[in-house]
Amino acid sequence: MTDPFQNISFLATVIQAVGIVLVAGLLLPMTRAIPGRFLRYWSLGWVCQAAGLFSLYASARYPEYRVESLIGYCLADYLFGFLLWAGCWDYAAGERLRAGHLLALGPPVIFGVTAPILLRDALHLFPFHVMVFGAMFLTALLATRRAPVRPHTPTIGLWLVRGSLAALVLLNVHYAAVGGYYVYFHPDGWPAYLEYTTLYDVLLQTGLAFGMVVLAADRMREELESRNRQLAAATEELAQAARTDTQTGLLNRRAFDELLNGPAAPADGSLAVIDLNDLKPLNDRYGHQAGDAALQHLARALRAHFRVTDPMFRVGGDEFVVVMVGCAEADLSARLARIDEALQGQRLPGVDGPIDLGVAWGVAGFAAAAGLMTAYDAADKAMYARKRTIKAQAKTSSHEFTVR
Repeated sequence: MTDPFQNISFLATVIQAVGIVLVAGLLLPMTRAIPGRFLRYWSLGWVCQAAGLFSLYASARYPEYRVESLIGYCLADYLFGFLLWAGCWDYAAGERLRAGHLLALGPPVIFGVTAPILLRDALHLFPFHVMVFGAMFLTALLATRRAPVRPHTPTIGLWLVRGSLAALVLLNVHYAAVGGYYVYFHPDGWPAYLEYTTLYDVLLQTGLAFGMVVLAADRMREELESRNRQLAAATEELAQAARTDTQTGLLNRRAFDELLNGPAAPADGSLAVIDLNDLKPLNDRYGHQAGDAALQHLARALRAHFRVTDPMFRVGGDEFVVVMVGCAEADLSARLARIDEALQGQRLPGVDGPIDLGVAWGVAGFAAAAGLMTAYDAADKAMYARKRTIKAQAKTSSHEFTVR
């Protein structure tokens, strides 16, 4: 029987090895953008496969180093199979290699060292080698079962990898069965189609490599989309923070100006301008912590008496605005009348007992988005008029605040 392994072409080996190294070189740069180590495992595995091809060529080209070359061929192929499994495992389960996983290399390594010494040539080694190799392809295939399949995510890369691995398992099992029969039981013949085992391997390994590239591209796209979503969320959060008053948690003057001048201005409703009475004397007498707490009490009272959909703003130091979309002035006034009651008996830092807070407010309605600014001016004037009335009444008392 003619030994097909004696006619291994150096040019064919180089072409196959260069193609494999190019695949590794294509996968490796993607590791910078994709989380996980599976691309590193696969890239290193393909380099090992290329080294195995040169070792197989050396076993035929240099008979005096045949055993050593076959040992290198076996070990390189088994390391490729192990790293192939490690990459599939990391991709599917997100788990990197651990020291315990290396124990699985023990039996293939022992076989890869002893079998070439005992069998002495590639032909008699072939059926046993492909059996071990096929088993390693099978473990890699089984590892992909845990691969997550997300909605609206292409799966062509995953199925290319799975299909190529399944075909390589079947091909190597076939090699083991048919090759073993002809090598050990029918040594006078050798099927012609088995002369092209290298071609079959190249075709399926090319499919496997292409599937890996597609899989890596899909994962990179997912990662970019995830980062874009995070960036958009962070941008939205920053934009929201820029429109929020940090002291009260209500919207700020910038947000109110955007409502006045933007396309989201409501078409009809009513607006209230609210002022916390005597904030400056409160700060002067009890300190700014008391004044800040009073503003926060007012903000909580507004939230409690208005709808979640009613925009509430702190537009100045002690001035607030509430817009009730689609509501009449009477409804808004009725809600505001209950605010003073909600602010009675509040506890403030630096104040010995409960203190009664109060507000002045003005209300105006609007029937078109363009009338929102006019309503604000009217409500502001009404608020100041009420404030003057409150101050006039306060002159009859010796204290601006009632402390119980």
